[in-house]
Amino acid sequence: MDEIPTMIIKLLLSAFLGGLIGLERELHARAAGLRTHILVAIGSTLIMMVSQYMFTLYHTYTASTIVRLDPGRIAAMTITGIGFLGAGTIIQSKEMVRGLTTAACLWIITAVGLAVGCGYYLPAISASLIALSSLYLLRSLENYLKKDWYRKLTVTTDDSVDHFSSIEEVLSTNSIHILRVGFERNMHQREITYHLDLKMKKNLRDFELVHEVTKVAGLKKMQWL
Repeated sequence: MDEIPTMIIKLLLSAFLGGLIGLERELHARAAGLRTHILVAIGSTLIMMVSQYMFTLYHTYTASTIVRLDPGRIAAMTITGIGFLGAGTIIQSKEMVRGLTTAACLWIITAVGLAVGCGYYLPAISASLIALSSLYLLRSLENYLKKDWYRKLTVTTDDSVDHFSSIEEVLSTNSIHILRVGFERNMHQREITYHLDLKMKKNLRDFELVHEVTKVAGLKKMQWL
């Protein structure tokens, strides 16, 4: 079993490494921030030390004895259990999903805490530095990437003529691809509503596109999501 100073060093190191990654999440106002990452790191380190202590406590027992002990069993259950905490940080709102990166941070900081707990210091520090580099540096890179963006457009027009071709022309001019089309017709109000699933590049200016769509003849209402 570790000496008391070694135990304290392990807990402090895991808190520091967890805090580094948690600080990045905190600065971006994520659900699991600085305190959450520190707590998860310290907890997983303590669990790893408990696993090792239990093995030391019962090391006299052999394969022929009744008591069998696997020092990695508690640690393995920790990795499984952290999934529930990570799932709580994932939020789905309409077409947007947030929290996946934060959930991944909680998972990796659990592994870092377990590594510190068993005295695997260099890999723990290396993994933390790599994770931090990914979070900070790749965020800047993402701003330069022209990523695909998926939106929904609902347009209501009168049913005097087919206005869909005009809507399609406006979208095509702006390099917007229509993935799916649904429509419904209101016979009483003499309206046709088109439900469009769109694919475009994220650097498109929304307000300019909306302004162009409103120029379509016979347009009554539109919704951009």
